[in-house]
Amino acid sequence: MTDIPTVLQRIGSDFPAFRPVPSPAKGRTVASAFEELRVSPLKNTVLLDYLGTRGIPSDIASRECVEVHYRMRGKWYFAVGFKNRKGGLEIRNPYFKGAVSPKDITHVSHNTGDRRQSSVLVFEGFMDYLSYLALKKGQAVPDCVVLNSVANLPKAMDILRSYGQVCCFLDNDEAGKKAVEEIGRQCEKVIDKAMHYLPHKDLNEFLQERIKSSLADRTKLGQACG
Repeated sequence: MTDIPTVLQRIGSDFPAFRPVPSPAKGRTVASAFEELRVSPLKNTVLLDYLGTRGIPSDIASRECVEVHYRMRGKWYFAVGFKNRKGGLEIRNPYFKGAVSPKDITHVSHNTGDRRQSSVLVFEGFMDYLSYLALKKGQAVPDCVVLNSVANLPKAMDILRSYGQVCCFLDNDEAGKKAVEEIGRQCEKVIDKAMHYLPHKDLNEFLQERIKSSLADRTKLGQACG
């Protein structure tokens, strides 16, 4: 796995357009700052290497994400993009975390049967969703909802209520706990999976630590929703 310093060095020397951009103020949409936006399949090796430093294999990254090139203040930049159900994008690179409006959730549905007999997994951000896929290593995965921010939880409730069981892979912080409590008030059966990746804040940190420690045993996470 490529290390972060190596990726950053490559970014700085070979890809000058991939540079720090100030993160937007809380609650502000980034789309207004974009003068031009281009979306394509994710193939850029620098972006794939960046996700590799986060523990995400390139096959998962290229399947689940897109490549975004955007112009701000006359300069071009590029980043990893993750689409939501309304056509908006979450955008990430080592220096920048933002979004293209409209902000919304992402619903990944594999289920063709009765949702009342099925489970759905809930993640706060797409990096945790990708981490789950990496941990499962090609195994079958239930339907998933990526909130793309806990602030989007109300937008997800109708979908979550339609499933017989909701498994929460949210952050080990106060916001994550409150979100699980709210889901528990509105859904029939809720399982909080966050304890399985303590003391880490989220699933991606857990994955990175597993890789760094070269641990082969993946039983700590347990059987997630069957």
